[in-house]
Amino acid sequence: MRAQLREASETIEAIRAGGIDSLVIGPPGHEQVYALATADRPYRLIVEAMNEGAAAISPRGVILEANPRLSAMTGLTASELVGASAADLAPDAHRAAFARLLNVSAGHSARGETELAGPRGSAVPVLFSVSSFDLDDMSVRCLILTDLTRQRQAEDQVRTLNAELEERVKQRTAELERMNSSLESFAYTISHDLRAPLQAMSGFSEALLEEYGGVLDETGHTYVTRIHAASGRMSTLIEDLLRLSRESRATTSLRPVDLSAEVADVADELRMAEPGRQVRILVQDGVWVSADRTLIRTVVQNLMGNAWKFTARRQAAVIEFSAVTGADGLVRCQVRDNGAGFEAASADKLFQPFQRLHSFGDFPGTGIGLASVRQVIERHGGRAWAEGTLGEGATFYFTLPAANGPPRPV
Repeated sequence: MRAQLREASETIEAIRAGGIDSLVIGPPGHEQVYALATADRPYRLIVEAMNEGAAAISPRGVILEANPRLSAMTGLTASELVGASAADLAPDAHRAAFARLLNVSAGHSARGETELAGPRGSAVPVLFSVSSFDLDDMSVRCLILTDLTRQRQAEDQVRTLNAELEERVKQRTAELERMNSSLESFAYTISHDLRAPLQAMSGFSEALLEEYGGVLDETGHTYVTRIHAASGRMSTLIEDLLRLSRESRATTSLRPVDLSAEVADVADELRMAEPGRQVRILVQDGVWVSADRTLIRTVVQNLMGNAWKFTARRQAAVIEFSAVTGADGLVRCQVRDNGAGFEAASADKLFQPFQRLHSFGDFPGTGIGLASVRQVIERHGGRAWAEGTLGEGATFYFTLPAANGPPRPV
């Protein structure tokens, strides 16, 4: 029994060590053979299922084993690969360099990119990794090859798309330059060719009233007065259009701007222009933004002027400026009033040129100011919008990049 236990123990140890491939059990004439799965079988299955090419290479550079993926990459069968020189995997032009890359000493590894000789003379770009190990006093190198064909194709597509995009950008830039040139010509025409006739109409209508007012009846006076007023409105509209054109083409110089101070300054100008009005204006202190001071001044003038105009019929008019800084680094500003307001469904029309929600007789204006506001704010990377209720007032919002405070002296 002790002998049998010793034999069983030795057999188990041999199985663990991989020294036995099969067991024969049973008396003579009735033997049963059991094949044992080798310890490395799971690893062989993994290597065969890999999406990368893999090979074991002898110290002399001979391929000892190769997986199916390497066969697919090279177009060679497993029997053609085994026994062949690993250097022959590379095209002639890369063969010497590939052989040097494979020559790594035990315990070391190397990585890089090269090409394989693929099926039908094609070149397959690959990422290779080679490591050297000592197994049973023999140095064996493990080679892993990753096919980069699809990656290279994707990179080529990206380069092609980038080239197409650059060409489109060039074309659009050229178109934009032509449009800007046309806009400048249009602005020049307005400022010179149209302004002179309007000034003549205004001047002659005024002279007609002064010199011949006595011979004109009431209807004649009305006609001449309307001509004079219409020419004045047209002149104002032209000035607003020119200003809008200049703002669209002006270069922006961003720096810290004390927006609270700008609002307070514009409020003082409005009070001086109409000292008889009693309007309560509330301005939050310490609102600093990163903006072009000249352009942002026009935003403040338009919004504060708008609020001042539309609260003209309020006995207790209130205009309020406030702001809050968001986590995105943008300052959300608002100008709120308790004036005439507007219908919520018409909010988007406010920022379109020439769009008016009130009659000219009630609230004069050209409808250009708010279009200028949105244009300037968007040039600063922000956005502008409005909310309101008819008869209860309106709130105009806009966002600008935040600034930490006044610029430091140099």
